Amino acid sequence: MTILTNSLPKKIKVNSKIYDINYDYRTIIRILTAFEDSELTNSEKIFIMVKNIYKEDIPEKDYFEACEKAKRFIDCDGKFANDKKTEIRTYSFTKDADFIFTGINSTHHIDIDEKVDLHWWKFMDFFMDMSTECFFGELIYYRKRKAEGKLTKEEKKQYQEIKHLVDLEDVYSKSEERKKFFEEFHKN
Repeated sequence: MTILTNSLPKKIKVNSKIYDINYDYRTIIRILTAFEDSELTNSEKIFIMVKNIYKEDIPEKDYFEACEKAKRFIDCDGKFANDKKTEIRTYSFTKDADFIFTGINSTHHIDIDEKVDLHWWKFMDFFMDMSTECFFGELIYYRKRKAEGKLTKEEKKQYQEIKHLVDLEDVYSKSEERKKFFEEFHKN
């Protein structure tokens, strides 16, 4: 599917029923920030996802498929999927919210706050096409370089000054249960 020739999905078919969904970026970011919350159980996170994305209640018999379809929608139908084994966590919608907001606005010369019902997939296109010159781009750069162990002497000095902004450990737990949850979430 391409945004140039197809309409973006605003409904999800679960088994034989078509459900209206909350497709706006704010809804999906609320779901993703719930996934970052180490205080929530996996069941609570799934419940939050389903309750927020679907506009009506899902019958119990359809719950599993509804979850799978919701995850697929959030993953933009796999558009930005990559090899999960080599993926380095480089951002957090919780910790980086202000920098993501200003990065998108300055890169694309729009105010996303004024975009009523901005579709999640459009938001992700803006997000993925954000300039590396904005502060968020600098954070991503430092996170990648640090994870790869490739910070130069000058970068190490700069990192120490912005460490509280760069490090993501305080945003999400590194527990085995949490790791399994995200692996399960990203399976198609």
